[in-house]
Amino acid sequence: MKIQYSKSFLLSFLLLFLFSVELAYSSPGILLRIDIEEGIPEDSSSPMDPNSDFQLIDQKEIKLFNGRQTASFQANFTLAITAIIIPKELSGDSQELMLTVELITLAPEAQTIFKEISAKDNQTLFLGQVRAKMERVYRIFLTPKIIGNLEEQCELSTSDRKEDWEELPSSHFFFWYLDNSLADFHWRRIKGFVEDEYRRFREVFGFTQPAMDRMVYYLVPCRVPEVVWDSRFDMSLDPVKNKTYVIYNLYERSLDSPNVGFLLFYRLWGYAPPLLAEGIGGYFSLSHHFTKKLIKDDKFIPLENLKISLDYRSQPQKAAFVEASSFVRFLVHEYNLDKFKNFYQQATDLTFDETVMKVYGKDLATLEDEWLSFLDGYKDVKADFYHLAAVKMSYIHFDEAQELYEDILELFGRDVGALRSLAYLHYLRGEYDESKKFYLEALSGDSLNPEYLYIIGNTVYLQGRYDEARKFYQKALFSDSSYVDAYIKLGELDLLEGSLLSAQDHFNKADAIKASYQTKIDIYSGLGNVFQKLHNEERALPYLKRGELFFNLGEIDSAINYLKIAEFLEDKPLYRGRVLLALGKAYEKKGEGKRAKEYYDEVLDLPAGFQERKEAKELLKSK
Repeated sequence: MKIQYSKSFLLSFLLLFLFSVELAYSSPGILLRIDIEEGIPEDSSSPMDPNSDFQLIDQKEIKLFNGRQTASFQANFTLAITAIIIPKELSGDSQELMLTVELITLAPEAQTIFKEISAKDNQTLFLGQVRAKMERVYRIFLTPKIIGNLEEQCELSTSDRKEDWEELPSSHFFFWYLDNSLADFHWRRIKGFVEDEYRRFREVFGFTQPAMDRMVYYLVPCRVPEVVWDSRFDMSLDPVKNKTYVIYNLYERSLDSPNVGFLLFYRLWGYAPPLLAEGIGGYFSLSHHFTKKLIKDDKFIPLENLKISLDYRSQPQKAAFVEASSFVRFLVHEYNLDKFKNFYQQATDLTFDETVMKVYGKDLATLEDEWLSFLDGYKDVKADFYHLAAVKMSYIHFDEAQELYEDILELFGRDVGALRSLAYLHYLRGEYDESKKFYLEALSGDSLNPEYLYIIGNTVYLQGRYDEARKFYQKALFSDSSYVDAYIKLGELDLLEGSLLSAQDHFNKADAIKASYQTKIDIYSGLGNVFQKLHNEERALPYLKRGELFFNLGEIDSAINYLKIAEFLEDKPLYRGRVLLALGKAYEKKGEGKRAKEYYDEVLDLPAGFQERKEAKELLKSK
C-alpha cells in the first residue's frame, strides 16, 4: 500500500528537522514590531485602511530567537510568540517566517487569540482586535524582520523546572530560584524585602490578600530569553499570569525594581496608560524629590507629552517614570484614592483628557499647574533618603546610592550619617582616597569614633601605607581599648614586618576580648602563623582553641580533628586536661558515650585544673 503525504505535512516535517539542526549551531534573530491602535468598534473599516478613525497609541520592538517562545506584556495583554524562519530553499525568492501567536488579555474579561500565521520578511500583519475599556477596542499589528544571528547570553529556561529549581512560598509570593544560587543563599533577606514592599502597598491602599493570588516571583541569575526585559529596571512582568522576573547574581540585583507595585495594580485595577499604571506602581519612590531635580536641571517633561503610551515611551524613560510617580502621588494625596482609582479604571490613551475632566472637573494643564505648585513648597524627609539609599546599597546600585547621600548633604547640611555612608560606599568600591576623605570629615563631628579610625586605617593599609595604617589602628585603641579588630590588624602588620613577638602579643590581647566566632577564627589563624614562624609548631594551644571554636559552631567532626592534634602535642597537665575534657564533650555530642567517658576518666587521672576536674566529675555523674 502506498502512503500519500500532503505537501503541508512534508513542509512541516522538513521545517522541524532543519530547525533542530540550526538550533545546535546558530541563533538567528527576528525583530518584531508590535503596533497597537485604539478606536471604537463601530468603525468597520478595514484594519489597513488609512482613513480609519483608529489611532496608533503604542509601539514596541522585541527581539526573538528563531524557534524560541518569548512573552511580552503591552497594553492590556500578554503576547507569547514563536517565530520560525523558513529556509530560503523552501520559501522561494523572499524570506518567510511562521509565527505561532498566543494572546491573552487581563481580567476581568479575559480574551484570547491563538493563530499560526505565515509571513514574509518585513510584512505587516493584522493579528486581531481585543476589548479595551469604556466600549473601546485595540487593534494589534505585527511586523517581523529577520536580523541575522542574535547572541544568546542566557541559556536558562524557567519553563523547564527540574531538580535544579527550588520553590518556596511566603505569604503573598511563590519564589522560584536555582538550587545553591546566590538567591538561595540570601533567601530570608529576599523574602523579607519583597514582603515588606507588598505590605507597604497593602497598608496605604487597603487591599487584602483574598483579592489576589500569590505572585510568582522568579529570581534568575541571567536574563532568560523567554520574556522581554525592561531595561529601565532590569525586570520583566507578565500580569496576565501573575508572574515577575528579576536578576539576582553576584554583580547584578534588581530586587529593588518597582515590579511588585506594577504587578499589583495591573492585577487589581486592570490596564491604564503608563502615566497612571506606572505612576501608582512607583508610589513609594522618592518621585517628588527627583521631579524637582528635573525641573531644576531644565529636563522636566510636560504631562501632555506623557499621557499617550507611544509618547511616554519616546521620552527619557527614567524621567517619565519619576514624573508619573510624582503626579499620581500628588493626585492621591490631594484628591483622595477613590477619585484616582475611578480615573485609572476609566482612562484610555485616547480618552485621557475627557476622563480627567469628568473625574476631576479640571483639565490636565490645570492639574499640572497645581502639582508643580505643590512641588515648589514640598519639603523632603531625610528618613526617606536613608531608607532608599540603604536599599540601593543592599542591591549594589552604588551610583544611585551615592546620588542619594550627596543629595542629603546638599539638602540637610554635612550630615554625619551621610558622610559615613559615602565613606563606606567608596570603601566598597575600592576608592580608598575618597573613602578616607569622607571618614576624616565624619571624624570632625565625632573625633573619637573608633570605627571611623579603624576603617581609615584599612583604607591606607590596602594601599600599602603600613606606618600610617598602624597610627590609625592605635588611635582606634586609644579611643576604645576593647576594639578587637584593631588588635588583629596590628598583629597582621607585625607579621608583615617580622615582629613575631609583638604580633603574638596583639593576637593574645584580641583573644582576651569577647568576640564573634568569625573574629576568633581570624585571631587563631594569626596565632597559628606566629607559632609557625617561631618554629613552635608543637604548641597545642591554637589547635585547642580552634577545636573549641568549631565545637561551639556545631561542626563536631572539625572540632575533633583539631582537638586530636592538640592531644598529640600537649604534655602539660593544665592544658592537656582541658584538651581531653573538650574531646570528651565532642564525642558525647557525636553520640559516642563510651569514648567520651574514657576521656573524662583520663582528666581525673591527671593533675588537671580544678575547673576541668570538677566538670569531668559532673559529666560522669550524668551518665
